[in-house]
Amino acid sequence: MNQQIKRAAAIGSLLALAAAPAALATKPADPGSQGKGHSKAGGKGHSKTGKGVMYVFKGAYQLDGSVVVDHGNAHVKKADLVDTDVAFDLSSAKVVVRDVNNDGARDVNDLSANDRVVVKAKLPRKDPGDQPYSAKQIVDQTQSNSGSD
Repeated sequence: MNQQIKRAAAIGSLLALAAAPAALATKPADPGSQGKGHSKAGGKGHSKTGKGVMYVFKGAYQLDGSVVVDHGNAHVKKADLVDTDVAFDLSSAKVVVRDVNNDGARDVNDLSANDRVVVKAKLPRKDPGDQPYSAKQIVDQTQSNSGSD
């Protein structure tokens, strides 16, 4: 019987220790902020206007910087950009391509007409706006990344 009392006391003290931090926690002044100090009235919080979603375009690259889009993710489909030519600004895009022209640089000059590419662009959710879209990344899927560079 003495063993059972000691065991019950040990379990009770463990439960008390586990519940202590929860009892000392205070509710934040603005419960929606998760305690980060962000105000909903435009203080240090995140701006709703700067948010966008990633559009993923897949298709054939054209030498003028556009892509003949044959499919894409849900955002591309909802914006009716499938089966269209979409123009991109690739000046600040990360280019993932093999050095085809052997100039020592991996850039848009290594892309050829009708190469299969994936282009990612962060655009507004509902309406992507006017073209050309600023691309975040372009990946050439035609050229193999293996072999000599």
